[in-house]
Amino acid sequence: MQHLKAQAAVDFMMSYGIALIIIFIALAVIYKVSILTPELAVSSCTASPGFSCDAFILNRSGILTIQLSQATGGTIQIEGAACASTPNSIGNNPAYGNVYVSNTPAYYFGTNSPGTGISLYSGSSNTMELYCYSNTGVASGSLGNSYTGFVWLNYTVPGYGNVIQQVANLNARYT
Repeated sequence: MQHLKAQAAVDFMMSYGIALIIIFIALAVIYKVSILTPELAVSSCTASPGFSCDAFILNRSGILTIQLSQATGGTIQIEGAACASTPNSIGNNPAYGNVYVSNTPAYYFGTNSPGTGISLYSGSSNTMELYCYSNTGVASGSLGNSYTGFVWLNYTVPGYGNVIQQVANLNARYT
């Protein structure tokens, strides 16, 4: 009788041991094939009605280069742009960085910035370079990691005045 209990215990341990070895092998294969790496994160830019993201890229220094088009039916004058990971508590402006969506040069990189105002005709596009922010400052990151945030525009519409609007939801990989 004692021999049968010992045999049952050995069989139990062997079957679970083999199952654990198979699981470890599967995890090793998944790790080696890089199925779960951040490089496979999908980049997307979903624009609000009247706008479209034609192209975008986020470098490791937190600089977003984005080509935006508008089809609102009229010309808009872009006075400022902002990129941040979170809206403010009211939801009408970014919580970090260029919180007033101003044309202050410190929030933009290079010459493609709305610092002096950009006229954007309906059906046309413009490329801008601006810094993206998170709660720690400029949202720099490692190659392949993801950044999720929003893009705002501060623009004027002739006859209607000034508008600050969240124009795109952004999920980008650092390049």
